[in-house]
Amino acid sequence: MSNYFGKVKTKKASIVFGLVLIVLLAVYIGLGFFFESHFFAHSTVNGVRSSFASAETVKNRISDASKDYSITIVDELNDAEYEISADEIGIVTSLENQEIEKFLDSQNGFAWPYYLIKGKEYVPDKVVSFDESALLAKLNSLEPVTTTKVTETKDAIPEFDGNKFVVKDEVYGTNINVNDMAKIVGKKIESLQKTVGLKKDKCFVQPKVTADSKELNELVDELNRHVLMNITYLVGDEKEVVPASVIASWLTYDENYQMSYNMDEMANFVASMATKYNTYGNEKSLDTSWGVNVTVPGGNYGWKIDNEKELEQLKADLDAGKDVSRDFVYSQTANSRGANDYGNSYIEVNITAQHLYLYVDGVSVFDTDVVTGNLANNCGTHVGAYRIAYCEKDATLRGDDYVSHVGFWMPFHGGEGLHDATWRNTFGGQIYRTSGSHGCVNLPYSAAKTIFGYVKAGYPVLVYNLPGTEDSRGAQSGVTTCINAINSIGPVTGASGEAISTARNIYNALSDDMKAQVSNYDVLCGAEAQYSAVIAQAQAEADAAAQAEAAQAAANGQE
Repeated sequence: MSNYFGKVKTKKASIVFGLVLIVLLAVYIGLGFFFESHFFAHSTVNGVRSSFASAETVKNRISDASKDYSITIVDELNDAEYEISADEIGIVTSLENQEIEKFLDSQNGFAWPYYLIKGKEYVPDKVVSFDESALLAKLNSLEPVTTTKVTETKDAIPEFDGNKFVVKDEVYGTNINVNDMAKIVGKKIESLQKTVGLKKDKCFVQPKVTADSKELNELVDELNRHVLMNITYLVGDEKEVVPASVIASWLTYDENYQMSYNMDEMANFVASMATKYNTYGNEKSLDTSWGVNVTVPGGNYGWKIDNEKELEQLKADLDAGKDVSRDFVYSQTANSRGANDYGNSYIEVNITAQHLYLYVDGVSVFDTDVVTGNLANNCGTHVGAYRIAYCEKDATLRGDDYVSHVGFWMPFHGGEGLHDATWRNTFGGQIYRTSGSHGCVNLPYSAAKTIFGYVKAGYPVLVYNLPGTEDSRGAQSGVTTCINAINSIGPVTGASGEAISTARNIYNALSDDMKAQVSNYDVLCGAEAQYSAVIAQAQAEADAAAQAEAAQAAANGQE
């Protein structure tokens, strides 16, 4: 019996359990179909309660909610809030786009048991519209926008710290681009969200580049590859080490964080080195063969950095990214570094003494008398520190009024140079004052040949005057030439100008001692005075004739 009753109880329990399952299944299926057209339990649409509600019911609830809607702008940094009401910005519901229905269409109604425990929030893109200009005006009136006490937002950038480049962190500022802010707030309003945080929702201007930017950090590495280079110039016994800060000033980059060179800064550096190390054109100190030190004016001799080529080489060094130890690139070099860049091998020309010395390795190996430029014709040889441009045998020299063949030509300053002058019988003395060259240094043939054998292009030539070393030879001939030039003036007429000018130039070229020996100097002075009077009288007569002619023309016009 006990087995029988046990079987009956088990059968009844199975029937009850089956009935419960059927009921539960019916409830599950029924609610599944229900939630195909109604929102799940614990759900919201745009913050509005939508549990068990149809799309139409939710729309009505949203419409009711929008009537009393306001949004709060929260300034977290200053613990302030600013409220904007629906009326201030003309909010109107816009639910005709079927977006609420789309939420239900995407909802799997048979998943309703899951949402009995876990609610679901739906946020449509846009459920209301508003007056954008009114919102912009409202935002423009808020304290966080109108204040002048702001911290400017800054991007992370490369910064030179004195030794190398580092990444300078971005700055999150408090400045606001009101148009960008209006877009952020507008999105919130369109979905009827209640608050906007200035910081939380990034209404402040945001940095575009942050310290963790890959491109920025790669740029810093590239900058440091250059700035940490050792660039050393070996200038004689000196070393010019380029500081890292100077190299840093040569580097720049574009908006794509591609490094490039600041060629203007590099050119300025090269120019500063030229100013420091160039000796081209500088005065030179010379211990003369007469035992007196003189200052020789600057000429074309000396060290001269080739700025353009040095700039090219410097750029190539930076491109290579390797340490560099070298001298500058020069357009012209000199014999040595130090105070006297011409070294101890040079030609010394004393115009006053009309004498030349040739030095080789500090030893005077040859000297000779010379004839320099004619002072009377304003063709005096220029003083200065020069370099021989080139050496040429059998050259033809041409000027406005001469053509001369020379055996040895060694130019050092424009058309001036050293050469033999076989047409002269004597050299030295005072010949140059009234019968000198067109500016060259005339040499005896044998002397020119000897000097030509020693020198080459670039050899220094130091030309100077040294009062007190005059050679009196030929002085009397100079005085005689001047006296004869004055006597040749003759009776003064309007055509005497050239003769008077020639005599004056010859006289002016003489030394003071020689001038004192010109016995007819008063004749020159008298001739100059008479010539001035003749010219003045001729001008007066010409003016009078012109006036008379004008008066006659006027009288004829009246008739």
